[in-house]
Amino acid sequence: MDDSNTILVLQDYCIRMRGASCERCSLACPHAAITYAENERPTINLDTCSNCGICLGICDAFTSTRVTMIDLHARMRRIALRGEEVIITCGVYVDAAIEAGSITAADELAHNVVVLPCIAALSPEFWTVLLSEDLTVSVACDLGLCDVCTRAPGMGEPLFTHAIAEAERWCSTAVGFSEYLPEKENLVRGLANTESVDRRSVFTNLASDVSDITSGRRRLRNSETLQKFYEQKERARARAQLQLNDVGHLNNFAPLGRVKQTMWPKRQLLLEALDRKPEIGTRITLAISETDLDMCTNDLACTRVCPSSARYPDPSTGQLVYDPRYCIACDLCVGACPQKAITIVEKPASSLHDDTE
Repeated sequence: MDDSNTILVLQDYCIRMRGASCERCSLACPHAAITYAENERPTINLDTCSNCGICLGICDAFTSTRVTMIDLHARMRRIALRGEEVIITCGVYVDAAIEAGSITAADELAHNVVVLPCIAALSPEFWTVLLSEDLTVSVACDLGLCDVCTRAPGMGEPLFTHAIAEAERWCSTAVGFSEYLPEKENLVRGLANTESVDRRSVFTNLASDVSDITSGRRRLRNSETLQKFYEQKERARARAQLQLNDVGHLNNFAPLGRVKQTMWPKRQLLLEALDRKPEIGTRITLAISETDLDMCTNDLACTRVCPSSARYPDPSTGQLVYDPRYCIACDLCVGACPQKAITIVEKPASSLHDDTE
């Protein structure tokens, strides 16, 4: 994400447009660039928006034209597969490093450095899935720069430190800290510098590096990472058992005769993390809806307002079915239920794998 990036609104993920009173995005925006149109659709003032990406970390309704969270996750996995540490930093820190002379230019950064407009663009769920995959992740930053940052003034530091702290608490694993930004490796860079080392030594080191590459020793050094990769492939088969359904299916008891369950991206990341490390589910508390079945008359009004179709009628019997994995606690079902049988409760994330009602 850079200055040519544009933030877009995905209305399918905006619960405000469904009738909820959510305003997290406008409250988090450091430049008050987000307002709401007559249909409650979030509108971004491009003249004041700094493209900091904080709204992406706050709400699934926002995305980038340059790169999505899925793209970022895939890139970081590729870095880990090469046996490298993932270093996450921001544009302000890179500019400061260039000014200080510790790096030559932004385009000379090593391939394992991921530069974001603001680290707060990453949600707690994103950090959690990284840690659950045992990726070696570090942040390169200077909190002092956050105080003078014009891109995300006053909001970047508290949001990204909170997101990291939550993920660390959930996973019982720490995100590292890097004091420097590595630049691209260049095997022949030393040939141009004869002041500190003689040419014979340079060629000896170069020959050693080339031999190391061609003999496969570097690949063998990454064998542990490759093993983790194959383990992840096996886990992927297990994740298929989640049977997440983002494809609509016919249902005569539903409006328009079909039901389409929509998995919110952040919840998808959390489910992936829980699948890899189920034990973290006991340390994560989520707000989800709960139905008092003694009070429920199967009016199904809740199914008609649920934005993710976590609530839907059974296609065979018409009875209420509830899948907590899709519930985002938007509160719309609470207001829609004529019997007041629904409440929002807090439960451990491990309950997301409980049987549906």
